[in-house]
Amino acid sequence: MNKTEQCGDCKFHLKRGLCPKAEYKSSEQNRIACLSTDPACELFQSKKKKQKETVKHTPGFAKDGKIFEQIKDEKYAYGKNLETDFVFRHEGIVYQPLERCPWPLPTSPIAYSSANELWKDIRSFINDHLFLPSKELYDVLTAWVLATWLQELWTVVPYIFFYGPIASGKTRGLETLRSISFRGILASNISPAALFRASEEWHPTLFLDETEIYNKDTKTEVIGLLNSGYRRGQYVIRVKQIQNGTELIPFDVFGFKALAGTQGLAQALESRSILVKMIKARRKIERTISEDRATELRNKLLGWRLYTLANAELSELSELFQESTEPLTFGDGRLQELFNCLLAVSNEGQENIKNYAYKINEIRSFEEKASEEAEIIEILSKNCIINEKSVVLTKDIAEAFNSSRKEKEQWKTRSIGWLIRRLGFDKIHTDQGNGWLIDKERLTYHQQTYALTEKDETIFPEKVQKLQKVQENRNEESFFPYCFLCQKLLLDDPANCTTLEGRPVHLSCFQRLNAQETSFSKGTQQDFEAITKAQNPNLSDEEAEKLFEKLVDEGQIAMDQEGLWKWIT
Repeated sequence: MNKTEQCGDCKFHLKRGLCPKAEYKSSEQNRIACLSTDPACELFQSKKKKQKETVKHTPGFAKDGKIFEQIKDEKYAYGKNLETDFVFRHEGIVYQPLERCPWPLPTSPIAYSSANELWKDIRSFINDHLFLPSKELYDVLTAWVLATWLQELWTVVPYIFFYGPIASGKTRGLETLRSISFRGILASNISPAALFRASEEWHPTLFLDETEIYNKDTKTEVIGLLNSGYRRGQYVIRVKQIQNGTELIPFDVFGFKALAGTQGLAQALESRSILVKMIKARRKIERTISEDRATELRNKLLGWRLYTLANAELSELSELFQESTEPLTFGDGRLQELFNCLLAVSNEGQENIKNYAYKINEIRSFEEKASEEAEIIEILSKNCIINEKSVVLTKDIAEAFNSSRKEKEQWKTRSIGWLIRRLGFDKIHTDQGNGWLIDKERLTYHQQTYALTEKDETIFPEKVQKLQKVQENRNEESFFPYCFLCQKLLLDDPANCTTLEGRPVHLSCFQRLNAQETSFSKGTQQDFEAITKAQNPNLSDEEAEKLFEKLVDEGQIAMDQEGLWKWIT
């Protein structure tokens, strides 16, 4: 190479030979240099203030058809071909993995065999590690785990709330889901400030145990995160101290979350959750989480995530998933939203998920009808205390409201007025005292909301007492207003109800069960079915077999060491 073919400052080789724009930068040293206008010279690029690559530490992202995710050994997996590398470059940014990751990582993405097989593997894992009060819940949680791995596609996500007494499997529920969910972080020991930043930066799946602590004043900030984090586009605003004062910081806290506690959640938060009322295990489950199985599942789920999202427009893919399932038809819009993403990723378990959604809708309707608001609406609807001008006196409502209550349980007029105002009616002053202007359209709306229909007879006080009696008989082991034995609604005949181990049952079903228990104390399955059919001749062979299987699933009948079935007392 001739001396004149190389820049004297940057030593850059002039590809065109002697540059016609070259000049002597230093006559003493007689060195040739490129002019700043020559694009072949690195000095020209520095004149343009060339931007250096920015390094960013992240567990991964999915956008613009590009997707990568962190795996073990501080590496990334990316693309449909499931390639791996230590860095990922995109639009001038060098992405590098986190040095220490706070969730269990996949080791390497695995191409899953089929969607059905992946579903079965997840469901089997949950079934082996967790005892749930309903078979349908295994499909609900399977869909929830799958949906966490595609969180970019959803605008609304449901929370899971494991609720029950001590040692009923709540924490095990969190541990099981965390081990196979997308970026699962056990967040109970994280400060609120760190929780906000982790949610903003990583959008993990959060798992919070002992949620009763969030009723304390020091933890109320977390409630804001939970209330806003179920819907995309909602932000939590926090104040940050800076040198000259303060500034407002919006945190994007959207993402899946699972909670566990011995106390119920606030109404607003519970409406964002799928409630799982836990009971003590009545069959053998794995004593510890199988990390080998969990790792294999995470690898398959990562492979499914990469294959699904690579080279795809997220908005189009989201619409495709949503259009693949029929919408639920009940009236609770919030509940429909919560189940949309679960139904979108489900296959074999779709019917069970739908059935569970309808059951939750029924129990919410049942609880609404037994609420104080429903009582006020029924008083206004049935007791004919509204005058021709659509005005009702507060004292008349209070008299009807307190008629079925003991003296110590009666409400003050002021409290009842507050309840009526919350229902949206306007206060009015009359010559006879304070009252309320009852808008007929709003009253009709509330009647539909609480599933109340007008009848000639006034049955409200007795009906409410019966409903409340059934409601009080429910405990942690009874989730739905169904007879534990026949699975028919208790509302069909709420007066003729009793309880079996704290769970509501029809009196007739209870008596029939006692007759079976008296006749059958120990034997084979065939012995039980024969005695059951003798007690109820109209029962078919299939129905007798289903009843036996149901009692076994519920833990009422179990096999002893001799291999014979017997009642559990």
